[in-house]
Amino acid sequence: MTREHQLKSADVTKTIMSQFVAVLVFFPAFIVATHDAVLRAGVLGVPGNNDAALYRTISDVLLREDIKARNKEKDISSVTDDDALSNNYCRLTFEELNFDTTNSSTVIKSLDHARKTFQDRSMAIAVGPFIQVFASTNYVITQQSHLLTSPAGQNADLMDSSRVVSIFPEPSTMAGGIAEMVKRLGWTDVAFLSDDDFSPMLSLNQQRINVWPIRLSKFIRENSSHHETDLHRSLVALRQSEKEKFILHTQNRDVVLKVLQAAQTLHLLHWTKDWFITYPDFMDVAGGDLPPWPGALFGLQLLDKDRVPEKLIDILGNRLSRLDIALAMDVVGFLRHILWIEGNECSRIRLSGDYFIPPDFLNWHLKNRTNAYRGALGRYVWDPATNRRTDFTLDIMRYSGNFTKLGRIKFDNDFPNITMESVEYNRSQSEEEFVFDRETVLWVATKPIDPFVIRKGNTYVGFSHDLLGEIAKRCGFKFKLFEVEDYVKPSGEFVNGMVHALTTGNASIAVGAMEVTSKRQKIISFSYTILSSQASILIKKARGQINLFQFMSPFSTELWLMILLFINVATFSLYVMSRFDPSQEGNANRFDLKESLWYGWNIILQGTTDYSPSTTSMRAIIAFFWFCVVIIDAAYTANLAAFRTLQQIDDRIKNLYDLASQTKLLYGVERGSDIMHFFQSKYEDPYERMWAFMKLNEDQAILSNTTEIVEKVKDGAMAFIADGVTNDYYVKQHCGIESIEQNFGKKDFSLGFPKGAPYLDSINKALLQLKEEGVLDSLKEKWWMMGKKCTDDDDTRSISQKATAELEFTSMTGIFIVLGFSVVMALIVGVAEACIEAVNKRKAKTKAGGNNGEVGKDDEQVEQPLEMDGNVVENYYTFN
Repeated sequence: MTREHQLKSADVTKTIMSQFVAVLVFFPAFIVATHDAVLRAGVLGVPGNNDAALYRTISDVLLREDIKARNKEKDISSVTDDDALSNNYCRLTFEELNFDTTNSSTVIKSLDHARKTFQDRSMAIAVGPFIQVFASTNYVITQQSHLLTSPAGQNADLMDSSRVVSIFPEPSTMAGGIAEMVKRLGWTDVAFLSDDDFSPMLSLNQQRINVWPIRLSKFIRENSSHHETDLHRSLVALRQSEKEKFILHTQNRDVVLKVLQAAQTLHLLHWTKDWFITYPDFMDVAGGDLPPWPGALFGLQLLDKDRVPEKLIDILGNRLSRLDIALAMDVVGFLRHILWIEGNECSRIRLSGDYFIPPDFLNWHLKNRTNAYRGALGRYVWDPATNRRTDFTLDIMRYSGNFTKLGRIKFDNDFPNITMESVEYNRSQSEEEFVFDRETVLWVATKPIDPFVIRKGNTYVGFSHDLLGEIAKRCGFKFKLFEVEDYVKPSGEFVNGMVHALTTGNASIAVGAMEVTSKRQKIISFSYTILSSQASILIKKARGQINLFQFMSPFSTELWLMILLFINVATFSLYVMSRFDPSQEGNANRFDLKESLWYGWNIILQGTTDYSPSTTSMRAIIAFFWFCVVIIDAAYTANLAAFRTLQQIDDRIKNLYDLASQTKLLYGVERGSDIMHFFQSKYEDPYERMWAFMKLNEDQAILSNTTEIVEKVKDGAMAFIADGVTNDYYVKQHCGIESIEQNFGKKDFSLGFPKGAPYLDSINKALLQLKEEGVLDSLKEKWWMMGKKCTDDDDTRSISQKATAELEFTSMTGIFIVLGFSVVMALIVGVAEACIEAVNKRKAKTKAGGNNGEVGKDDEQVEQPLEMDGNVVENYYTFN
């Protein structure tokens, strides 16, 4: 006899017996007796977390929805819900069985109560999550099957597979479908995030997919203060993996939303590519307020939202996800489905007593495939051998602003069969150029350092700010700057604020004096180099004294006076000897006083003369005079060259060795700067010695206020060691200081990015365009040339320029002054001579007028020598 025939025979027997007893004994009560077919379910849980009340609420709602649907089919509109409920002869009950672990007494009491409950054959089934001791099929649940409401996961080996069935697809079953789908997408290198289940990793590895596992914090399911910190740490690890494909594997909606929200907060949306979310209600988490992704979101859709009544969502949606509601609804729906079959559609004739469905009847229905229940999470069929769900399907979805169905995965006996309906997934996004959304706003971390970023009130200006603005125009994004501070960990480790903002996900870009270092390249990415620099010393300019008569410096004043005396003595000697030289009588080339002076100065200045002395004595004087002049000229030339050489010896501060070898001038660095850490980490001379000196004078040598530093340099109180680009900027902004470049501390400056940022290539391309168009050079000139209001004497010149052997204009100005003075004196003498001559002519004319216009003999004798030369002139002087 079949199971159905046995059931019908038992029903007939029970019906006849109940009717007979009712007629003979309880005839009056027969009219009002309402005995039902009852299915009792024991709901496992812990105090405060038991779903029995939830199942009762859902059962009531579903019953009313069924009655409405049946009345609608029968076109019965006058029957109310209460009237319809009174004609329903099936009853589904849910009884709480809590495992109280407060103490040993409550544990024993809970186990004893649960065991007695399940020993009653009127209890048809156990429902709830796996609780290792409380759900034991050997000690507690001895007859019934356990309808598991949580994934078995790692606890599968602890369960009796013949009597435990899961309402939810097993993770191991889903793992095969996930791996197959990832393979179909063409992903070969992925990061895998999960909060508790890493079972798909084995299937992914079997498909030769390289997996980077990242475990999400256990606190992520709680509203704990730890979950944000731990989640950020996990996402930072995700970014450091430099993967472009990500799998988020969880069955908890809150976990999915927290990860996506954190990704938005940490700017992961601007650098991530494609994500695959295994949460079975993909359409619930991918839509809504989720901003557009640069890549695409892929997911699985198991839940059929059309099967979830809107009334249930209205009642429970404020505290449960749509998947949780569907899961609970399917538990109730599945039990109602069995009750409906056992109760002959809940319309059998009235019984003399309640009919409790026994456990073995319900176990039989679990194995029966002919009347499988279809709920919101698909068709419920369990494999007889493993008791795993089989014969269910998942839709493969893609979200990129709207939802697209790509295909379907059908699970038949744990084997995933994928059918693709769309070819859009074949598009390789990793090879595409990253394109910003016009509404994308990137948060940019910065630390104000002149001239990279300068804060003016609530706004920012500077080289890096202008450069980022040009990049934003070409790439099509917006940005907001926010300041960060450097800090020191309790361990003493210095942490750069901009680097920290990038690694923690608080910033998408970092701009400013961002130095490229090997240590930083391990944790963040850099753009192409925008500036290169070496360290320099900012120091007060040494002002030289102006000496207009520098050409006289080779000889002392006393020597110059002696030379003048020597010239005058020699020339006067010529004049005296010429007076006593008989050969000079009547000679037109006579050495008078004027000619003697002219001859001596010609010799000393290496000029030429029209004639020379003819006597032996005078020639002897001239010979020795020439000899002395040669010695004087040679000594002047040699001393002038030596003086110029000595003048070029620069005793100013030119390098670190000069600074380290003196203690008179204080020198220092900016606190927390890269140069400071350079000195701090070096153990070679002179760096170690200089760092010791700076530490001894830390309050004055290691400063944070750059304005104070520059003022001290201008006052000559200290020398400031910093990056050349920074010091060059200070030189252009302030007069009287200079930047001396050093041959150490070479560095490159770039823009900083999170590790693996996909928009880095786009920004690098924009940087190359700016270089080719000359915009980058224009920005450099703008910020390193602006504000200069110094005189030419204040211009900064390099040491090499100041050490040349060339004479400067100021060094020879005295010569031009002497020349100008002599010209003026010559003009004065010339004018005086012309005036004297004019006066003499006027006197002569006046005298001639006194002799009645006749020219006398005496007049001829006076005027005649004026027209003659030679001896006649001499006779004129003699006559007078």
